[in-house]
Amino acid sequence: VLCCLVDLAEDDRTPVDSAVIRETARELLDSAENAPVGSVSEADVTRALNGLVGSELIEEHRSEDRSPVGKGRPQYKLCVRTNTLREDLEADDELASLLA
Repeated sequence: VLCCLVDLAEDDRTPVDSAVIRETARELLDSAENAPVGSVSEADVTRALNGLVGSELIEEHRSEDRSPVGKGRPQYKLCVRTNTLREDLEADDELASLLA
């Protein structure tokens, strides 16, 4: 999830909601040769986002205009510089293969 947010932020596509993050994660895992996990569920993404918000690596933004059809979903963006985070993630052998 963090790798996805780094890629999305570098592409100037943040803040972004969890559905886009989940789809980006699926694409990353499908294209990675040695993915550390096989698949990612909506619950996996939600847990990861909550943990990252708690660690203050990302910020959660909630719209004041919420609706039952998904409008107003929380959106997420990084709180730290992408190049610093990318360097740290690239240093991890398992995560480096997931970075675009």
